[in-house]
Amino acid sequence: MVQGLAIFSWDQKMGSVLDVKYPETLKLAPDLTNKIYMTHAYDQTFEKAELIEINYKEDTIISYCDKSRVPEFGYEVLVLILSEKEKHNLYQLKKKFTEFGKKIFELESKEREEFFLENIDQFYTKSSAKKLLLLGRAGTGKTTIKKIIFEGKNPKDLIYNPLEPTRGISPSVYSWFDLKLGLFDTSGQELEALLNANLDDQKLAFENADIVIYLLDFPLWVAKKNDIIQEIKKIEHIIKENDYSSQVVVFIHKIDLIEDSERESVLEQTRKEFKENLSNSVYFTSIYLKLIYNLYNAFHDLLSTFSEDTGNLRDIIDNEIADISKIMCYITNEKDSIIVQSMSDDFDTYLINHTHKMIAQLTESFENMAKNENIAHLIISGRESINTIMYYLELSKFNLKNLVCISETLSANKLIVLVGKLRGKLNSYYFYNKKGGD
Repeated sequence: MVQGLAIFSWDQKMGSVLDVKYPETLKLAPDLTNKIYMTHAYDQTFEKAELIEINYKEDTIISYCDKSRVPEFGYEVLVLILSEKEKHNLYQLKKKFTEFGKKIFELESKEREEFFLENIDQFYTKSSAKKLLLLGRAGTGKTTIKKIIFEGKNPKDLIYNPLEPTRGISPSVYSWFDLKLGLFDTSGQELEALLNANLDDQKLAFENADIVIYLLDFPLWVAKKNDIIQEIKKIEHIIKENDYSSQVVVFIHKIDLIEDSERESVLEQTRKEFKENLSNSVYFTSIYLKLIYNLYNAFHDLLSTFSEDTGNLRDIIDNEIADISKIMCYITNEKDSIIVQSMSDDFDTYLINHTHKMIAQLTESFENMAKNENIAHLIISGRESINTIMYYLELSKFNLKNLVCISETLSANKLIVLVGKLRGKLNSYYFYNKKGGD
């Protein structure tokens, strides 16, 4: 994110002289302004404007100086300070910053501060931070889901090595494309107290929550349906009573416990029973590989309502595969979590399990090959004309890692062409069409 902007001039006796800054709390250390000045002064060619980028502690500094003005007016520098830990579209940001600097230094000194402060908001965006609250009884899988979706943990490892129960309220902060997510994981053992007695914890958990996810496992729904309904209604009551603007959604988890042959009909009946009693959105989820795509899709549906990037990436994939049968494509982030997935209606869902498992096994080796040996993609041809391509996107600064496509109909060559089109659209979106820089 943008930490601040400032204009300073250079006095040969006093050093840097700060003309204006934003915000007021911004601190420009003397050694930083000295470093910026020395970098601009290194080249004594006074012909055109100069834009430089340097790293300073944990920040990225971009500075603009119109060198053609230096012989008459001395060094006048516009500075932009960015958090180096964040991801930025620097191409667009530098372009906008250069235009801003040009307009600034065309003005008389007394007019600059007014123009600077009136136009500063173009470098600041509204907060993209969102809060998710995970609620549910003990053993339903809240922390496991958090580890898989947001930390890239292997579902298979967590199936055979369950996590210790959460105690109290455990907050974590994650990045999801252009969103900052504050995820509050709560203790299942303490759910009753949270909902009925502990008002301080209740406020900590519910206040400012954008989405409340109530998680229960399928056997619990079957055994204690009425109790669960009342619990969800209690959550709704807390939100209404305190005038919180939270959306409550329900995950009915561990649907892998339903027999394969009966799952579709059982879930349809469950959905019907749920809708007869509650108006919340309901998702049926599992961490088993054959069904885990439901979990990814659930989070995509929820977060894409907040994230411009997620929705746009899904649109890019949807548009390219709209007329292709039996195909699935997904994109992973730097933690190897699937953040966008789309497939045709006739895609064999059994292959989802196969693909996720295969790609998970190949990821580390492919990443090393892609970075060290300049390998752009990996193609795997299976039986019955099933082809899979894994493409290294080279978009790590935007938190995108691999594009994976699996097709039951396209040849390897046609799959390469499709991935080429998708790659072109993704690059176009991030480097040319995306507005702003932070």
